[in-house]
Amino acid sequence: MAKKINKRIVKAGNLHSNIRREKLISKSKLKKFDINSYGQKDNLSFTGRLSKIDGFRPFSIAALAVLFGFFNSYHQATMFENDRHFSHLSSLEREMTFRTEMGLYYFYYKTLTESQSFLDGLSRIMNDNLTEYPSTINTLERFTLYPEVLLAASYRNIQAAAEFLNVSLKECWQVLRGDDLPPIESCEGIGDPTYFYVTTVFLINGLVGSLIFIFATILSDSLSGGIIATACFFFNHGECTRVQWTPPLRESFGYPLFLLQMMLVSLLLKCQKSSFSHSFIIAIPSLFFMLSWQFAQFALLTQLVVLFGVYILNFTSGSAFKHILQGHMISLLLAVIFLFGNKMLIASFYTSTLLTCYVIVSSEVIFKRLNSPIIIMIMKGLSLMAGCILIKLLLTTILQVEDDAHIWNILKSKFTSYKDFHTMLYTCAAEFDFLPSEAYVELTKTFLLPIGVATVAVVLYLILCKRLNSFELHGYSDVLYNIFQCIAFFIMAALVMRLKLFFTPHLCLLVSLTMSSKFFRFLDTKDMRFYILFGLLGTMSVQGVANIKHQRNIIGEFSNPDLEELISWINATLPEDAVFAGPMPTMANILLSTRRPIVNHPHYENAQLRERTHRVYQIFSRKPVTEVYGTLKTMKVEYVILERSWCFGKRREGCAMVDLWDNEDFENRDKENFCQKIGRNPYPFRKIFRNSLYTVLSL
Repeated sequence: MAKKINKRIVKAGNLHSNIRREKLISKSKLKKFDINSYGQKDNLSFTGRLSKIDGFRPFSIAALAVLFGFFNSYHQATMFENDRHFSHLSSLEREMTFRTEMGLYYFYYKTLTESQSFLDGLSRIMNDNLTEYPSTINTLERFTLYPEVLLAASYRNIQAAAEFLNVSLKECWQVLRGDDLPPIESCEGIGDPTYFYVTTVFLINGLVGSLIFIFATILSDSLSGGIIATACFFFNHGECTRVQWTPPLRESFGYPLFLLQMMLVSLLLKCQKSSFSHSFIIAIPSLFFMLSWQFAQFALLTQLVVLFGVYILNFTSGSAFKHILQGHMISLLLAVIFLFGNKMLIASFYTSTLLTCYVIVSSEVIFKRLNSPIIIMIMKGLSLMAGCILIKLLLTTILQVEDDAHIWNILKSKFTSYKDFHTMLYTCAAEFDFLPSEAYVELTKTFLLPIGVATVAVVLYLILCKRLNSFELHGYSDVLYNIFQCIAFFIMAALVMRLKLFFTPHLCLLVSLTMSSKFFRFLDTKDMRFYILFGLLGTMSVQGVANIKHQRNIIGEFSNPDLEELISWINATLPEDAVFAGPMPTMANILLSTRRPIVNHPHYENAQLRERTHRVYQIFSRKPVTEVYGTLKTMKVEYVILERSWCFGKRREGCAMVDLWDNEDFENRDKENFCQKIGRNPYPFRKIFRNSLYTVLSL
């Protein structure tokens, strides 16, 4: 027995020594890991990347992703409630919180939920004569309303199920408001259509927290990278998103889809083993992105240009690029169908760039005859520019589209002294101005900007060093794509502050590369990775935690008694077919809460609508009262709403409404403005309502 036991002890000892030997061998292999070997070792399949990250199984990564997503959703919902006290507002007050185009989008959701049947509501929004009276428009073609269609269908189905099960999904009570305001009924729970809407928006945007983590984990091949990127996102939350203040805006639905699409594109570039089936994986989120946000074509345009750059620099194969392009083409074709042949999308630079890129990548054999790699790159670049411009001009001429002209005029105004009425309406708004210096300061305080810039510089240097030894370097295509994409987003944000929602989250993603052992070899040891991770988190959290606390300490309560009085008066006094004109934000509220026809609204991406608004805004010019009256009469306007802040409110120099008119109406520059004249003698108008903020004139 003793001998047997001793043999077993010897065998066990041998086993332990073998294990130690294997560990030492594996450690020595890790130490020999070189950046030059990245991308040449093993190209994993499109679906097999997560299992290779830090030895963690997909379940662990998924669990953390769900946790981060839940926290993001909860954080945004809490801020929204703290700012508005939304749970204690009446239905009318909740609608009034949706100013500008938010009210417009919510109106169609409201129409779908309140119609006798879902199909009846769908018919009403596809044959709408209230939004641009007297014209009848298909709002599904003009506005990206599929999020509202899906939300309304979900709400109706949930309500039907609750009624069938005899379950109540909302709780109502009476709220005493004080200040001589009447008490109101307030309901909370997903049984209330407004509550259901905003709750769903915050749940959808919870995905951004999850996707940032998963995306960064894949990009850096490190769970630590995912954690650091997600921390950056929360520490700089106010610079990453505004969904907590403006839930119905298109970016609330579109950006999570675009983030998913970029992650899938990066994954395809990373594995380099693509097939036509992967085109459909790219096409699905691209399609939903285009159906959710009219700006999608411009965001996707930057992606095409960036990917083309990665392709002509030989950092990705022609086949991988071609499969991505095929995904774009499938989604574009389906989007055009679902948007009923939207001409602005068909004649966009996105379409012309997509077609040109596909022709170039399909003609690779022809370009290779040039022999010189430098000449090939130059010729491909020139072909892209020429093809884009020619196809764009051809499509614009054939379809006679001018809907996107204002966008190029805005860009033109950024670099020249050019300005017109429509351009100034945009550029005078803070969100369309250049990115202010405060934004750079805020990103520097949390160390996101300096760490991000330093990381990108080091990574690009290491890739360049490798490039000197090899012309083709497909293994870095995903990293290079995201760096170039972030640079494109920075240019967009620098020109238009509103677009920083693209740049800041992507900078957070690139910070994850600080945890990537394929670029920083000293991270192979877990102890070193642990120290660096917590060192970075500790440094960033000093200001980052303060930012989160500041967000959560924003306490307010929505109240707009003047607008409420106006809406209540219209509902009680004026006929249901009364036609209104006035400031765009107010028109959205009139349409939403009174269902009265309006002739102008805040959705400014249509040339005819811009011209309508230009004519209506004569009420803020110095033109003769009789001329303004005649213009409005020809538009079949019956009532005009004047807003005191638009007439006399202080704005940035050169940005008062009358200043916009002085820029083009030289003949009347020295005269009184319309509001002043109406204040003394409203004839031929008739003043029928007035409070401290609004005046209603009857024609």
